[in-house]
Amino acid sequence: MTARRWSGAVAMTAALSAALLCLSGCQVLGLPGAGPTTPRVTSEPAVDVAPPLDCAAFTATPAVEALLGGSAPLATTPADALATPAARGPFGAQAAGGGWCRWGDDPAGSAGAPATATPAAVHLLSVQVLPHASASWQRLAQQYPDSAANGAHYDGGESRGGDCAHPASGAGSSCHTNVLIGGSWLAVDAVSGSSVIDEKAFHALVQSFVPTVAAIDARAATPAPAKALSCADPAWLKAVAGVYGPPSVATLDTAQSFGVQSALLDVPGAAVCAYRAGGNTDSSLIGTVSVLRGAAAAYATYHALVVGRDPDASGSTLQVGSSELPALIRHTDASGSTPAETVVDALAGDAWIQFSAVSGSDDQASSVVEWVAGRL
Repeated sequence: MTARRWSGAVAMTAALSAALLCLSGCQVLGLPGAGPTTPRVTSEPAVDVAPPLDCAAFTATPAVEALLGGSAPLATTPADALATPAARGPFGAQAAGGGWCRWGDDPAGSAGAPATATPAAVHLLSVQVLPHASASWQRLAQQYPDSAANGAHYDGGESRGGDCAHPASGAGSSCHTNVLIGGSWLAVDAVSGSSVIDEKAFHALVQSFVPTVAAIDARAATPAPAKALSCADPAWLKAVAGVYGPPSVATLDTAQSFGVQSALLDVPGAAVCAYRAGGNTDSSLIGTVSVLRGAAAAYATYHALVVGRDPDASGSTLQVGSSELPALIRHTDASGSTPAETVVDALAGDAWIQFSAVSGSDDQASSVVEWVAGRL
């Protein structure tokens, strides 16, 4: 399986108390207690999944297919659904009270196709809505003005950072835009592998989305206060170092731009922490922790997608204090500059914890997830 990977980190606070909880990975963490976790295969019931938004209220499939010039039925999973870290992808928007819609193909879904296979032309329309994003919109527009240029005019919204493009040779084209509607960030991406998208038609379709997003914005609930977590807290650095063995561990700076993936870093209680071995700044990446609050529904969709798409994924049980948490383990292939990863996911209450490691064993990655679960 090949997965797209977001990069980034956010500020959080936490404290380590070895006496608070001794996880089943204590020995791997360098703490006294039980030995390393050995995952046990578990089964979970299948989950019927559906988009968290009323996608039919946005548009009908024929309008999408006319824009893209090819088949693009409404899908039940988002584009880039298996991208890591999860908190910077479409499930982050869902956990924040917004959501996603997809019509057509998810290019990542066919990443396992044989190299000799002729790639099919992609036709994709992807929508994400992130409520309570006004402050993020302003912050990112100020910090990254080059990618936040004013866009097309939309009645009822402010547009930034949009454009349409097509390759210098060959067929296909793409369009994307961002629109702030009330306090909600609408991100729209369109890709056609077979034709040139009509820019006026794209903007007309986005304009038709504005009333639907305005209604979502009007009823968006105020997010509940959430405990902040600190990526660079000494306890977190010590825990990761204890699992993977380097003398010291440091955080990697967040890679951001004007886009909804960066806005997701501001969601209360969400966290993305990338860790590398200490020392010089060129030291290798160890892995990335992702935490999403209020994410039970998003995790159910993700879990069902992984089970349905990746025959090599396995279930396991993690021990957190006296409680057992079901977890999911999968492995991704390297793709371009994205390294192969071991990805461990678990749901602790309504908090989705993910650790995507670029080295080490399943046990080591599981130990990090256990440790984070004990601190939430």
